[in-house]
Amino acid sequence: MPSQKSHSSSQSTISTYFKNTPPKKGGKRPTSPIDLTSDNDTSEPPLKKRKNSAQPFPLSSPAHASTSFQPSQGNILSQWQFDPNAVESPASKPCKGTREQDALKRRLRDRLKDNNYSTVAPHTIDEELIDVDRLGVSASDDEDSNEAGDSDTSSNKAFSELQAMFSNDTKGKKKSKAKGKAKANAPTYKPAKKTKMKEPVGLSGKSYTPLELQAGLQRVVQLQKDNPGTILMIEVGYKYKFFGKDAQIAAKVLGMVAFMDRNFLVASIPTHRRDVHLKNLLAKGYRVGIVTQVETAALKKVSDNRNKPFDRRLTNLYTSATYVDELGSVDDTEQYSPPPFMCIIEERKRSNPADVLFGMITICPSTGDVIWDDFEDSLMRLELETRLIHIRPTELLLPKYDLSQPTEKMLKFMSSSLADKPRIEYFDESMSSTDAFDFVSNFYTNKQKHAMASENFKSGRLMAEATGFPDRVVIALAHAIKHLAAFNIADAFLETKFFSKFSTRAHMLLAANALINLEVYQNETDHTTRGSLIWILDKTKTKFGARLLRNWIGRPLVDKRLLESRVSAVEEILESSSDKFVALRQILKKLPDLAKGLCRIQYGQCTPKELAVLLTAFRKIANAFECYDVDAPPSIVGFKSEILNEIIYSLPKLKDPIDQLISMVNLKEAEAGNKHTIWTDPQQYPGIDNALAGVQVVKADLQNELKKIRKELKLPSLNWTSVAGDDYVIEVKRKENRVIPESWPLLSRTKTLARYQPQQVRKLVAELAQHEETLQNEANTALRSFLKFITDSSYSAMRDAVNKLAVADCLLSFAQVALQDNYVRPEFTDEGILEIVEGRHPMVEALRNDPFVPNSIQMGGLKPCSKIITGPNMGGKSSCVRMIAIIAMMAQIGSYVPAKRLKMGLLDSIFTRMGASDDLARGRSTFMVEMTETSEILHAASTRSLVILDELGRGTSTFDGMAIAEAVLQQLVSETKCKTLFITHYPLVASSLEKKFPAEIENLHMGYEAESRIDGSRDITFLYRLTKGMATESFGIECGRLAGLSDSILNIASERAIEMQQRVEAKIKRNKIHKAARLLNECLVNGGVMGEAALEELHKVNDTLSIYTRISNQ
Repeated sequence: MPSQKSHSSSQSTISTYFKNTPPKKGGKRPTSPIDLTSDNDTSEPPLKKRKNSAQPFPLSSPAHASTSFQPSQGNILSQWQFDPNAVESPASKPCKGTREQDALKRRLRDRLKDNNYSTVAPHTIDEELIDVDRLGVSASDDEDSNEAGDSDTSSNKAFSELQAMFSNDTKGKKKSKAKGKAKANAPTYKPAKKTKMKEPVGLSGKSYTPLELQAGLQRVVQLQKDNPGTILMIEVGYKYKFFGKDAQIAAKVLGMVAFMDRNFLVASIPTHRRDVHLKNLLAKGYRVGIVTQVETAALKKVSDNRNKPFDRRLTNLYTSATYVDELGSVDDTEQYSPPPFMCIIEERKRSNPADVLFGMITICPSTGDVIWDDFEDSLMRLELETRLIHIRPTELLLPKYDLSQPTEKMLKFMSSSLADKPRIEYFDESMSSTDAFDFVSNFYTNKQKHAMASENFKSGRLMAEATGFPDRVVIALAHAIKHLAAFNIADAFLETKFFSKFSTRAHMLLAANALINLEVYQNETDHTTRGSLIWILDKTKTKFGARLLRNWIGRPLVDKRLLESRVSAVEEILESSSDKFVALRQILKKLPDLAKGLCRIQYGQCTPKELAVLLTAFRKIANAFECYDVDAPPSIVGFKSEILNEIIYSLPKLKDPIDQLISMVNLKEAEAGNKHTIWTDPQQYPGIDNALAGVQVVKADLQNELKKIRKELKLPSLNWTSVAGDDYVIEVKRKENRVIPESWPLLSRTKTLARYQPQQVRKLVAELAQHEETLQNEANTALRSFLKFITDSSYSAMRDAVNKLAVADCLLSFAQVALQDNYVRPEFTDEGILEIVEGRHPMVEALRNDPFVPNSIQMGGLKPCSKIITGPNMGGKSSCVRMIAIIAMMAQIGSYVPAKRLKMGLLDSIFTRMGASDDLARGRSTFMVEMTETSEILHAASTRSLVILDELGRGTSTFDGMAIAEAVLQQLVSETKCKTLFITHYPLVASSLEKKFPAEIENLHMGYEAESRIDGSRDITFLYRLTKGMATESFGIECGRLAGLSDSILNIASERAIEMQQRVEAKIKRNKIHKAARLLNECLVNGGVMGEAALEELHKVNDTLSIYTRISNQ
């Protein structure tokens, strides 16, 4: 196109089509309604001001267009014809908003410099420049360039913009906000081709918002890299949002919708529902991080970074084991075992690689209880299994590469078999013992962070206890502290006096099989507590008492002095009428979980409401009994039992520290949850007082403003209103037509009301918000400081009191159990005897309405220590041996027992081999499981053990099973010499062993009555009474009849049973006769030692033949 010069004249045929409305002045609003039906131009409202104040292209037009102008079809083209001579040069008239545009251009250039665009190739810079056309400025970035420019370029550009503006292409149109005919005639335009700077673009093809840039690119991605496997809940305003894969998981687990919001897959929850959804995620085994806004809205407005997005940081990290719920939470349903955390260290033995040494640290963050152990284990890892069954950890911390294959199989098996599958965390490399010792030492000697630890360190006691652990335990402790520090709960390890060893000489260690087979913690039917031993014994009133009782039940005492002391305390509670026991029961009623509350204080998580509950409860405890002299011994209480004297004597010691704490807190305000008004001394935390004064001053100013507004509007009864989150709003009825100052911004309106907030009120509201947020921050800081003061000054004394109350709760529970009918105090002796007179199974008796048939037994003393029990199926053999073991356990726990009399020497262990199950997870068949458990029993049992073997050898062929059963029982009788209850259906084994060991083995059977019918069938009546002698039949066919098998099947089975029995007996007898003949020949041929050996073997064969003959005749 030839060069065209700019002309000052305007093109009226184009410019008169548009109405050049004067720009709207800021702060002004029309005082009268707009009449849309009027043709008067002056009554039309001004067009909405565009974001960029510059004209889209430089055109001149008259002030008003003719409203009567109606272009005909013929001259439309001439009207729209482009005349280059009519285009005004940009140099002739400056664009509106030049200063703002120039400032924006300077910022854009600075941004290009900051982003190091100088390193970009020259041909890419043009494509990455910011869209200057959209801003209404020249494409040139040089402020000093010739504004007139080239006329050809200028006219071409103007024509392109005009053509784009009137294009009918809908792509890229700006949506008009006009209505009706105005909307039909409203111009739409397609922006000209832009040259923009390349910005980060998401998957959706859209650029990132400031929030996405900060929360998405810089924070979320980085936090996910720093915390792999962690779901992040990010606070955004009044919601918590999940991004990316976290949103997918949240949508699946929480049942919500995930959607694409620009560049991220997003799911969100309201702020007040955070803890509900957090618990659901934790219950599914996820680790969750809370990313919060560390800035508040009001304070941010006056800060230096007010124009930047909110600063967000990872402030909390949770798993199911490390989350400490609030007191009284409806989700806190676990009574006996809050989620424990366990760290395990394994060390292989050089002599036998299959055998390993373990170091273990277990902590329950909700209660602060710490258990440690150091033990050796064999190939099958049964010791490890026992501890996992006892503790039931919900989270395991393990070395990533240092575990042996048998250990990994055991942990995998336990993870799948436990009701709540534990979460497993790994660390890359185990510390050396030196590094672990240094780490633990630094933790306990950090005086700035742990005031409590530093005081104990001065006496040397703390370090002596911490470093007195075995090396493997110190390593496990170091890794546990390091891991839990990320969750802000490592302080639970500070008080080492609350550490306890899992296995001690004072306690019996029940193996995992015993816990399961005897139904100690849960029944074997539906795996609930109903029908278990703990269900019978638990009459506790508090949660911390129930947890201690569970510990007692799983670890019966083997120290006679401690056991007698516990049982004597129960007896004194039963016999005494002291008012102190009445007061003790009153204390325990409706007590909160004090142990958990103390942990929340220690972690700094306690709320004012919880603090009020805890302080009130401790005041109740401290004032329940009179104070005793400091120099007086505990015996001044007046009980015979030392345990009871210690409990009552220690509780009044809380009075002084609790009174001091309560004197600092307004309990009524704390119960209401008012953080800033709970302190009795305003000068204790001056920051709160100053912020509160600021709030009161601003509220007074707002009240004065209200008086002015009432006077100005002549509404003496006018009050502030809160609407849609906006406080201090003025509502005026529209029908009153009151004169409203134009400076008042209109917030909203309804059909009857109009709402305003004057500028001065808005400033005061912003100032009030700043003071309130400052007050909130100061109140949080003060509360954390007070909680730390409680931890440093009174935690130890309060925790001791909780432990004493837990013991009292357990003893009172045992006393309530003892009040049941026919429960008796056990009698302990140093003799190796177990004598039960008219004993009953406590769980069966409680579950059934029919009276339980009692049984008596004596093992040791004048009677054989081992009993072989035979009898019909369904005759009660297994229930009888379980009853014996459970009664012995109850006695050594310290409880009364369901019997007329119990006299026993203390057992050091109880072993069981009952039931049949495979272990596919570890590649073991049913019979292999049976043999493995039997082998462990033979290795671990002692003369003071009680061993129960139920139908050993049934998992293989008859003859192999009989041989194994006889060999195992012979080992227990002749070598181990423990008390054994051996259930079998092999009469030959029972007869031969009783004859071989008459002083050590006695045959018993469960009584029954058999009545024959005319058709040859028999009816069996079970007597459930333990009777002397051996049962020759198991009555399996009769049991099948009771189970509902058809008579045709049973008749065939009966015939085949008689036939096979005769065939087997004949074959055995024939083989024995042949063997006897061979031995007799050897005796005749050989003499000396060989002849004597043959003669001895011949006697054994003859005895066996006589037994078979006797059994056949029966």
